[in-house]
Amino acid sequence: MKRVKSFLCSLLFSAMLVECVPSAFADYDFETYSIVSDLVYTYKMRQASAYGEISELLSDLSEKDPELGSVWNRIMKYWEYVGNDMTVFYDVLPDGLPENNSLCIVVLGYALTSEGTMADELIGRCRTALACAEKYPEAYIAVTGGGTAGGRHEETEADLMAQWFIDNGISPDRLIIENRSLTTGENAQRTCTILLDHYPEIKQLAVVTSDYHIQLGCLVFQEQLLLESYKRESEPLEVISNAVYRAPDSTDEYNRVNIQASYVWKLADTRDGDFQ
Repeated sequence: MKRVKSFLCSLLFSAMLVECVPSAFADYDFETYSIVSDLVYTYKMRQASAYGEISELLSDLSEKDPELGSVWNRIMKYWEYVGNDMTVFYDVLPDGLPENNSLCIVVLGYALTSEGTMADELIGRCRTALACAEKYPEAYIAVTGGGTAGGRHEETEADLMAQWFIDNGISPDRLIIENRSLTTGENAQRTCTILLDHYPEIKQLAVVTSDYHIQLGCLVFQEQLLLESYKRESEPLEVISNAVYRAPDSTDEYNRVNIQASYVWKLADTRDGDFQ
């Protein structure tokens, strides 16, 4: 009875997110879907104060599928970490990261202007990433973002970012371009697929975005990497650090747990690997 009541609550949660989540976890059976939706809903509503209930749900999931239980245990711990304990590094990555091409600096895009040019905030993110790339000259740089300039879909965030890096002295050989995504969730899905399919040397990621966006950016990339490792039966890549651009008009919106919950929920819906 407890599971049924909890599942009904999570169905209400899914209804509230209907535009973000058009279909339920298509790759999960009913019981697994119920447990995972309960996890997301419970943390959304009560965060760490629901530790006991979350632990019970993770135990239930591990009994059903030990590997998936381990994945969701790591996702939930990382979700709590980004909101409470993650250190945010302004302007450049910290010391001590890998000094070879096992590191990839992932630069998240920002909507283009109506003229199809880079907004000041996107340039700010690129300048931060350039400082990181100069500090770690062997690291790859992944740029991610599609056509967001109204009717000018031929101009993409990632292509303009890539050209900006080349114009500022970065070798094209270091650049990885993902130019189709339109949301942070798609950034994670499409970029992680490219990295896992074509760059086996990459083992760790550092995310670069604006300060107000970094919790969500790190969270969705780490979740996607863990879910992909489960599907592929492989060792996951890891998000190990970050660097942020100090945006002049910062907002706390993306740090709100309900926004994060909508992305955590949607990424688990893996019907065809894309946001719809």
